[in-house]
Amino acid sequence: MRPLYRNIIVGLVILAGLISFLFVRFYAAAGQFTTLTAAMEIRPQCTIIPSVPGPEDIVIDHERQIAFVSAVDRRAILAGAENVRGGIYVIDLSGPREGWSLRPVTAHVAQAFQPHGIGLYIDEAGRRTLAVVNHAADTHSVELFDVAEDAVLSHRATVTDPMLISPNDVQPVGHDKFYVTNDHGTASTLGQFLQDMLMLDGANLAYFDGLGFRLVAEGLSFPNGVNVSPDGSLVYVAETIDMALRIYARARESGDLTPVDYVALGTGVDNLDVAPDGTILSGAHPKLMDFVAHAGDAGNLSPSQVVRLVPNEGGGGVADTVYLNLGDELSGSSVAALYGDVMLVSGVFDPKVLACPVAAPR
Repeated sequence: MRPLYRNIIVGLVILAGLISFLFVRFYAAAGQFTTLTAAMEIRPQCTIIPSVPGPEDIVIDHERQIAFVSAVDRRAILAGAENVRGGIYVIDLSGPREGWSLRPVTAHVAQAFQPHGIGLYIDEAGRRTLAVVNHAADTHSVELFDVAEDAVLSHRATVTDPMLISPNDVQPVGHDKFYVTNDHGTASTLGQFLQDMLMLDGANLAYFDGLGFRLVAEGLSFPNGVNVSPDGSLVYVAETIDMALRIYARARESGDLTPVDYVALGTGVDNLDVAPDGTILSGAHPKLMDFVAHAGDAGNLSPSQVVRLVPNEGGGGVADTVYLNLGDELSGSSVAALYGDVMLVSGVFDPKVLACPVAAPR
């Protein structure tokens, strides 16, 4: 065999081996080799609340007993439909669970609106701001709304910037200040694909101080949900591909962050909810490639999981699973929000919100 041909064959074998290694590495990291069976399911008696398609994120105003729901028909968007309009909806939690339903509060908003992650800020005087990631009209933005007593939203400001490369979730820490996750570090389709497949830590968390943006955390792998502790001293970021929760100490005046902890959770955590007592809930995807398949075809079920983390004073905490379903009750869970002993759970595509009882931590 000629040296040139031999070198070509050796090179092809090495390339094939490298591709196989990357494939196995990615599938293992994505949870595809994890075995899930019906016997492993954790299925409390949930009440189904009918919804518009795609109730991807939920935040709860505990004082007013109101849940805000961000929803848009993502399947229509993926199918190429034009002018798909989403909205923010509320659920009045003050009455019996059987009567809970969604009520629109952004029907009057004239602009193109395709909401994604949302976050709520309440100041000491009781004034409220709802921040919303918006992907409409080929422009990424964060929309800021004032919240009336009846929970109807009044649009106050649109914040755009080249730093909003691929915004996913937002958490306000003031009426004009917020953290926002960029789940990728590039806007190109190819670049995002490579970041995901190679599990590159190329994404970030940005901070808007009322005047401009700056990066406050980099080297992240698909940062998704972002939230803060009840006292505002900590910032939590969910990393979906790394299947972990990053915890940062927050400087209140500057907004700067210092890493303080990293919690491996073994599932693709999505949005984060922080209850008044500090308990963290996350809707999660235990098998990420199943979720990708579900995004392409609703007939492909994607397992849903809700992880609870109860932090301990001084660091650490206890994590457990409070909901696990193979995908027949709910596929592609993206959020779980705690209200007393009930959690609201919903996903990226399914037209429903589940209201499920939650057992106390052991």
